[in-house]
Amino acid sequence: MEIKELTCSEIKELRDNEREFLIIQGCGGDLSKWVNGITDILKDEGVIKNDSFSFDEIYKFQNDKLTNLVFSLDSKDIDISRLAIVRLQLRRDFGAMWLSDYIDNGYIKDMEFNI
Repeated sequence: MEIKELTCSEIKELRDNEREFLIIQGCGGDLSKWVNGITDILKDEGVIKNDSFSFDEIYKFQNDKLTNLVFSLDSKDIDISRLAIVRLQLRRDFGAMWLSDYIDNGYIKDMEFNI
């Protein structure tokens, strides 16, 4: 599994491609353990329908002193309607949110306003 590092600007560009992503905020330590843990939770909750599933795209980025993971939800093996329910629990436990919400609600500040 490859976790590609992106800047906040590159993360904002992901929002423009009309796909959805799941963000897990505040990940520390070995990120592959986070990926495996989140994948296992999604399998256990019936979100991932294929036991041999692995995410095609995983990104990491730093924002507001947090390391965040971004998972592409572009797979026929992901039950998005089930994920919408499970994401509420993931929000409480891991600060999970849709990339669109993360961007639209201003979690990444525009560069021209950073001083």
